[in-house]
Amino acid sequence: MNTTLPALVASSLVPTTATITIPEFCPNPHCRFYHQSEAATHHWFSHFGSFYTKCRGWIARFRCKWCGKTCSTQTFSIHYWTHSTSDLTRLLQLLYSCSGLRQIGRFSGSSYRVIQNRVRRLARNALSVMDVVHACIELSENIAMDGFESYTRSHYHPNNFTTVVGSTSQFFYSVVHTLLRRKGAMSSRQKQMRALIDLVWRAPAQGIRDDCTCMLTDLSPLICDAAQSNRPVVLSTDHHPAYPAALERVPALAALLRTGGLIHQSISSRAARTTINPLFPVNYLDRQIRKNMGEHVRRTIKQGREVNGQMERMAVFMFIHNFLTPHRIDDTAQVHDSKRHATYAAIRSPQVVERIKRFLTHRHLWGHSRSKHQWIKRIWLHQYRNPPSVTVVKGELVSRQVALPPGGLAEHFLS
Repeated sequence: MNTTLPALVASSLVPTTATITIPEFCPNPHCRFYHQSEAATHHWFSHFGSFYTKCRGWIARFRCKWCGKTCSTQTFSIHYWTHSTSDLTRLLQLLYSCSGLRQIGRFSGSSYRVIQNRVRRLARNALSVMDVVHACIELSENIAMDGFESYTRSHYHPNNFTTVVGSTSQFFYSVVHTLLRRKGAMSSRQKQMRALIDLVWRAPAQGIRDDCTCMLTDLSPLICDAAQSNRPVVLSTDHHPAYPAALERVPALAALLRTGGLIHQSISSRAARTTINPLFPVNYLDRQIRKNMGEHVRRTIKQGREVNGQMERMAVFMFIHNFLTPHRIDDTAQVHDSKRHATYAAIRSPQVVERIKRFLTHRHLWGHSRSKHQWIKRIWLHQYRNPPSVTVVKGELVSRQVALPPGGLAEHFLS
């Protein structure tokens, strides 16, 4: 797998209509052939003419024999419902090299709305790959969990990305987002502004605990299966009180803690994060995020303005980090033969390899997900709530939403 993936990134993007010739399932979620396993064993569709597009030429259409739903080869393409074919390989490279979305738009000659839309498509495909990973993988290493702090829109809305990373492979297993209340030293004016924000909205008091509980619940089957192999799984964290509280709220993991199948190793966050420190993997991941994502660079002017958009870009980063980035960077110019983080995590499932091969071509749906993990669902379906924007106009408190539903993002960003 470590030779296939770099070649995928290096290759130029070809129109997806050249790789999709027949439908794989019925797009109607209420049809029996919506499920790919059922559709693969029946001849469920018939040809239903074609239509011409300026961007991609002639497109074949099909009709389901069971429910009558029509579709085309474009329905199953990552470029579904678009009027231009973007270079997604180049977009991946620019996203991982600290470029902002408007900056990418200027390079590619595309509008901000187009770039944001393509990032969303890549994010869902990245989540689809991780969904298959969690459905097929066997945990063969210890894990570390810690929080990565950044902010959404302004420093009055700090956030915490809780990440779970493999201790040996530095494989990025999962992530959740939590909004926080601003803390630390502030001027009197900043305290007044925070007080105004508190009148409208305050971050949940136990947000980190609740979000960690959600993520650990998703990971509990993976940890339990690993613990049954007569090898205790070690979970390393710092002394944050939310972590032991979250572990106790997951019944399966709480039982493992009592029987010794799971060992919670708590380490001081002030200890040097050298390679011998069990928290080194999360610190290494934090550095990669700071280095490769423009919105998380120190004193950045590219800050994220919407939580769901931030998480979509984090999902793209997760895919690139796990499957495309060498486990260790050196001075070698040609990295095609370098082992990836996924290689060290022993991810060799044919289903994962097949899903990665379709990453830049096919469109994946949440209804076909296998693991049904909540941390994936939150990002995929835009379930994260955003803080309000608070301004003072003529002495009056005015609030509006920082983020709108996906269909309203473009208007909001241009306002």
